[in-house]
Amino acid sequence: MSVLSIVAAVLAFVCAAVWGTVGVLGVTGKLPGNRWFGVRSPETGKSEAAFVLANRVAGPGFIGAAVILVMGGVLTLGVDGGWSILFALAALAVAVVTVGVVSGLGIRAAQALPDESGGCDCCSGGDDHGAASACSDDKAGSPADDCGQSSCGSCALQGMCETDSAAAQRQ
Repeated sequence: MSVLSIVAAVLAFVCAAVWGTVGVLGVTGKLPGNRWFGVRSPETGKSEAAFVLANRVAGPGFIGAAVILVMGGVLTLGVDGGWSILFALAALAVAVVTVGVVSGLGIRAAQALPDESGGCDCCSGGDDHGAASACSDDKAGSPADDCGQSSCGSCALQGMCETDSAAAQRQ
């Protein structure tokens, strides 16, 4: 067994421990909001409830990625030959894709949460979902303010910050 195989297996086990722990804490709702672990995005950062929900949704996938990494690490250590490192590398690649997919699902779940600020949901086509009083005239001037964004560069606001006169000038 080569030193490179041992290093690859240890890397797989360390990643498995981290993602497994994050997955278990996420599923149980005990993962505290932080800057380093779990599903982190602008959508999950808007509230503690969004962060918890996203990590509950993604948690089983994080645990699955940890299981894949453990299996890859065990196979790397259990197989003789220079190519045994491929097991750890393949497990790492599959785990990264798995974590990416379930993180996306968690973000989508966080996006589905209602806005806690009581403001209108002007970012989704101007539909205020029946809350006519929530969209006041003072918020109507700035779609970025409506959505809690600092600028109109957000994907959710793409094209919404352009005024009618600016659109007419481009045409």
